[in-house]
Amino acid sequence: MNKKKVLILLAVCTAVVFSFAGCKPYSSYDLSKYIKVGKYKGLEVKSYTIKVTDKEVNKKIKSNLKAAVETKDVKTGKVKKGDTVTISYDGKVNGKSFDGGSAQDASLTIGSGEFINGFESGLIGVNVGSTKTLNLKFPSDYSTKKLAGKKVVYKVTVESVQKQITPTLNEDFVKKNSSQSTVAEYKKAIKQQLYDSKKETAVNNQKEYLWNKVYSDSKVKTDKSGNEKYPDREVKRVTKQLTEQYKDQAKQANLSFKKYLKQQMGLTEKQFNQQAKAYAKMEVKQEEIIYYIADKENIDVTKKQYKNYIKKSLKQYGFTEDSFKDTYKKSYEDYVGKDNIYKSIYLEKVEDMMLKNAKVVDKLSD
Repeated sequence: MNKKKVLILLAVCTAVVFSFAGCKPYSSYDLSKYIKVGKYKGLEVKSYTIKVTDKEVNKKIKSNLKAAVETKDVKTGKVKKGDTVTISYDGKVNGKSFDGGSAQDASLTIGSGEFINGFESGLIGVNVGSTKTLNLKFPSDYSTKKLAGKKVVYKVTVESVQKQITPTLNEDFVKKNSSQSTVAEYKKAIKQQLYDSKKETAVNNQKEYLWNKVYSDSKVKTDKSGNEKYPDREVKRVTKQLTEQYKDQAKQANLSFKKYLKQQMGLTEKQFNQQAKAYAKMEVKQEEIIYYIADKENIDVTKKQYKNYIKKSLKQYGFTEDSFKDTYKKSYEDYVGKDNIYKSIYLEKVEDMMLKNAKVVDKLSD
C-alpha cells in the first residue's frame, strides 16, 4: 500500500518521540536489518508543461472582484423581493398604537415572513425614501390574542435598501487590492500567480510520485519464520500515540473508549487494536525510509529551517503565532508536536533530493 504522510494542520497526527539533540531519529538502529530501501536516485519522473490562458486569468479576476463585494445602504431605487431594507413603521388598531406595533430603523428582508401577511409584499415596488400605508389584518390565530383578527393600519417608511456593490476592475481597485498600479500590471501579476500555483502543484505531484515509488519498492525484511521485522519499540510508540488520540476524542465526546469506537467507528477494541498496529507498521516503515535516506545523504534539519517551517505553516492556514494560540490554547509546536514537525521537514528534504537526482522524461518507461 502506497502511503504518503504529510503534516496537515488539524489532522490527527502521530507524535514521533525521539531526541533531536545531536543525532537523527532512528540513529540507534541499524535500519538495514529491518528494511531494504528501494532505489531513490536516478528514478524517472514525468515532465510537465504549464499554460495559463486568458480565460483563467479573467476567471480569477472575476473571483477577486466578487470577494471584494461591499454591502452598502442605498437611498435610491425600488424595493424588490429578497432585498434587505431599513424601515421605520407605526401600526395602529382602531386608531390606537399597540405594543410592538412601532419601530425605528428596523432591518427587514422582504420575503422572510417576519411580519403578518401583506406587510412585506406591500413594500415591493415602493421607492426608497417614501412612505407607504398598509391596510392589513392580523390572522385569527395570531399569537397576541387581543390583536387576533383585528384590522391594522401601518405607515411604513423605507429609509434605505442594502445593495451589494461589486467593484469595477480599474486602477482604483488595483491600487486598493494589490501592489500593482495599473490594470495591465494587475493582469500580469494574476497570470504569474496562476503560473506559480500550477508549477507548485506539478512539482509536488512529481515529488509525491517519487516518494510513493520508493515507498512501494522498499521491502520490510522478514525473520526466519517469514514475519516482517520492525523495531518493536517504535511500533508500540506509534500504536500508543494513536490510541491516546482516540481516547482523547472519546473523552471530549463524553463517551467511554469502548462506546466511542462502536458508535463513531463501528469497531470493537480488539478490531481497533489490530488496525492501530497495522497503521503503526506503515508509519514505522515510512519513518525508516525517511531516516535511512537522510542518514545516507547527510540530510540534516537546522533550527532556522525548523522555525521557518512553522512560520510557513501558520501563514498557509492564515494564522500568526498569537492568533493560533488564542484559537487552540496551545502553540502550533505544542499542538502539532515538535517531532512531527521535524519529520515533515525531513520528508520534504528527502523528496527534494530525490527530485533533484531524478531523470525527467516525457514518458515513463513502465
